[in-house]
Amino acid sequence: MPNAKISQLPAATQALVGNELVVLVQNGITKQTPLNTLTVLASYSKSSLPSPAIGTLIYVTDESGGAQPAFADGVNWRRVTDRAVVS
Repeated sequence: MPNAKISQLPAATQALVGNELVVLVQNGITKQTPLNTLTVLASYSKSSLPSPAIGTLIYVTDESGGAQPAFADGVNWRRVTDRAVVS
């Protein structure tokens, strides 16, 4: 599957196992990455958060209680740890 096209990738609702590929989009660049590699989240301070596009993960460097990952629900950025809105 290393040369798979995006349309051949598993649907988001399916379990991903082994070395299947995931598609990462950062700064408008699409990259297919095997699941067995490290993924580095883009880091943002609260004052520079991007628009919360559904399905996006970031690392908030100055979040209340310490730096942590956050995900977008389409309206807000939410902490991965407790789903609270980034504050």
